Amino acid sequence: MTKILLISTAPSVRNALNYLFTVILKFDFECIDFDACEHWLHNNENVNAIFVDMTEANSNPAPLINKLTTHAQPGVVLAIQELKGVWGADAFEAGAIDVLTWPCNLRELSLRLNRRLPTPTPSVEQPHDVSWDVEAYIALRAGLTTAEAQIMRVLFAQDGQIVTRDALSLAVESRPWRYGDRKFDVHVAKIRKKFADTFDERISVETVRSSGYMLRTGGLNAFDPT
Repeated sequence: MTKILLISTAPSVRNALNYLFTVILKFDFECIDFDACEHWLHNNENVNAIFVDMTEANSNPAPLINKLTTHAQPGVVLAIQELKGVWGADAFEAGAIDVLTWPCNLRELSLRLNRRLPTPTPSVEQPHDVSWDVEAYIALRAGLTTAEAQIMRVLFAQDGQIVTRDALSLAVESRPWRYGDRKFDVHVAKIRKKFADTFDERISVETVRSSGYMLRTGGLNAFDPT
């Protein structure tokens, strides 16, 4: 499994990338802050790629990036900075393979990473007019757990249409749904309450008797991920 490490102290970056790598791409994802880097390096753990978030760094992270290039195999380190960031050139000189401007489109970020991995990962299908950034915004605003977010994104891709329990189980767990399993009913009930508390009537999930579930939104324009 592809393993990603993020070094960050910015909640917006941590939350968005956690959604991208854990929920959408289903990678093995770990996030630590800068203070934990020496301990992580001492453990000599191998990862496929490391993201260094420079948006809230207190000092030039170039020396750290230089150290990290020997731990990502084979040296795939990417840095993240704000539009007016000043350490981009230093990050490249220290060995970063790419410097991304934050905020950035999550699908573009995943594709740029995939181009830089020695063994590209399978691409994730994206239905027309579905935005990963909007997905992440909804899930994070509502405080969905990873399991709830995985269910939400399947329903979101079929906005306004019924998704059967079998289709949901295949998409989330890669296995057919077993009759009598009420796990999805429990998760959907929790998602429904969180959406009602967060978005009022702009987004809702209903259980369709003997069929499955249906998510309804006011369209992507009803949500602003910026």
